[in-house]
Amino acid sequence: MSISLNFNKRKEVLHIAQVSSVEELGGVLPDIRNNGAATHFVALAVNTSEISVCPFHLDNVNQKEVKNRLVSEAVEALSLPADEIELDYQIFDSTEDQVRGVYVSFPKKLLQDYLSVVDRSGYIPIKIVPSILAGIDSFLDQYKDQKGRLCLFDFSKPKMIYFAVFSNGHCDFLREIPYEGSDEVEHEVIQSLRCACAVSSIKQFDHIYFSGSVPNKDQLFSRVKELFCEKVTHGYFTNIEASLRRQDNTFALNLIDQKSFSLKERKIIQKVIYGGLAFCLLIVLVLAANIFTARGEIKHLESKNTTVDYTHALNLERRVKEFK
Repeated sequence: MSISLNFNKRKEVLHIAQVSSVEELGGVLPDIRNNGAATHFVALAVNTSEISVCPFHLDNVNQKEVKNRLVSEAVEALSLPADEIELDYQIFDSTEDQVRGVYVSFPKKLLQDYLSVVDRSGYIPIKIVPSILAGIDSFLDQYKDQKGRLCLFDFSKPKMIYFAVFSNGHCDFLREIPYEGSDEVEHEVIQSLRCACAVSSIKQFDHIYFSGSVPNKDQLFSRVKELFCEKVTHGYFTNIEASLRRQDNTFALNLIDQKSFSLKERKIIQKVIYGGLAFCLLIVLVLAANIFTARGEIKHLESKNTTVDYTHALNLERRVKEFK
């Protein structure tokens, strides 16, 4: 878990947290309810088996029907009723009868537990995403312009491999692969690549990337080159913190997308409110100026019509009546 802070001139603080449980989140978020000097936001990357991330390719469906189809899949994957599942999805491309994208689902009760911890500690949540998406998103930010079929194996988390396959920017395959010992890694990687080839009409990879500390990497890379692709690159391509900080991510998924505004949206709303207040103030000033002017004119008229003038007018009226 890590927290980093970003202060700006408006005293807004963005906290970045990577957690695996509600209990862990409660242990790492300091209580800042009595800190009135700044507004504190938090973006969470959650790594737990209860959160499900899946690419989808639906046939014979239009975009209006996509959510219902995905909810049905999530019901089966999480073994929960539809009304107990929180779901968000992103469409990468679509035709008249086909839709491709990725979706994330999470038990509503567990999501509410995370939000309760955030609320009790005095923070405003702006983003909750699976760790796997945040990590892969940072990889895509570096290679978003690269064409062809790319594959990423990320070893940034101990005993876990994040595996993703992309074709021209579209997510074709996404999986978390747990392993116990380093001797299992080669088998898991080879089987995952074979599985990705089996479920796609494209049987080759243009480039395979490995990120993080890869066990027995020389032997593994040699085997991967022999079976699947000559272009194998090793480095450190995933940065979850950087991904959580960005506003324009490749993966726009957010489990609280309908419940919260992003920092960018909050700034826009703030500008609209300030603009509205400025307009109202201008109207008040204009009305005040009109009132001031009207009162001046009234006083001016009063100064021209004295009591003597009024008495003289009454006398003239009486004489006219006597003349008649």
